[in-house]
Amino acid sequence: MAELEVAKSTKKIIESAKNKEITFWHKVKEMALEIAVIIFAVSLSIAFHSWSETRHEQHEVESFLKGVRIDLAKDRAEMSTDIKAYRNQKKAFRYLGSLTKGQLASNDSLQHYAPYFYNFTGYGGNTGRYEGFKSSGKIGFIENDALQNSILDLYEEKIPRLSISTDFYKMQKLKFADYITDHTTDYPNGNLTKVMASDPIKTRSQIYLSAVNQIISNYEACIAQMEEIIKNIDSEYPPKK
Repeated sequence: MAELEVAKSTKKIIESAKNKEITFWHKVKEMALEIAVIIFAVSLSIAFHSWSETRHEQHEVESFLKGVRIDLAKDRAEMSTDIKAYRNQKKAFRYLGSLTKGQLASNDSLQHYAPYFYNFTGYGGNTGRYEGFKSSGKIGFIENDALQNSILDLYEEKIPRLSISTDFYKMQKLKFADYITDHTTDYPNGNLTKVMASDPIKTRSQIYLSAVNQIISNYEACIAQMEEIIKNIDSEYPPKK
């Protein structure tokens, strides 16, 4: 439509310029009018295009945020389960750290806590949607600055901090397992109860307790941030009942 108006007005301007039957000032008046029409048509076209583009961008934002809400709900549930596992690991290492000098570890206790001595728990979150939206340069489309910053803080700060802490802990637990393997003889009826009550194991257990406390704190910070993001998304796009 705008192109048609511009073409028509341009044609009129040329015709007015060539018309010898009208005065110079009349030509100027008609040409100025047509130039105004051209400016208006172009401005209207630009405004409509900008509105259409913004509308498309916000549709993409809506789709992204609704998807992130689903991802975060799943991640929050996974993290809550992970926290329970780490609390059990705290109990396991607290038991080892509490053994007094000369006291052997209990076989029953070792069997009870065995899964928490050697197993690993780590966050395997749903970050694909966020990474795809970020890599396409669309994060800036989120007009709610507080929500945008909260999402960036979660995915760029809190989750990486959690991953670093769990990776470090995993590395330390591998050393823990290696120490037990290297110093245990005639498993499972040999000196395992003595090895698990040894000073190096008790020292490591105290260190792991601190590490686990930090990991749980990181998990809780992530969950709190997720809940805040979900709350903000709900306020903009209320979930269907």
